[in-house]
Amino acid sequence: MAEQHFIDGIENVAIIAGNVRMDFYTFGVDPDTSGKEPPREHNLRLVMSPDAFLRSWQTHTQLLEELKKRGLVTQRGDGELENTLSSQEQEPSQEAVSPSFS
Repeated sequence: MAEQHFIDGIENVAIIAGNVRMDFYTFGVDPDTSGKEPPREHNLRLVMSPDAFLRSWQTHTQLLEELKKRGLVTQRGDGELENTLSSQEQEPSQEAVSPSFS
């Protein structure tokens, strides 16, 4: 079985020694941050070749277009993307989705 990691975001993206490096983080639990963004905790570092990065970018672009087509993401007037589902509706769907988004 493949190893899985949950992430809340990506930070510290760099090109070092010809490879793209990205640090992923999750939000930590800290009761002192009530009302503020919780602290970020390093979760994982991904290192890939420029070719692998370009292939992943193409896959992410296809996924974004599929999300827009299904009405799950919309683009605001300022160009920012927005999740159109409330937190209750973000439960996993029973609908199977092909890796090729067909």
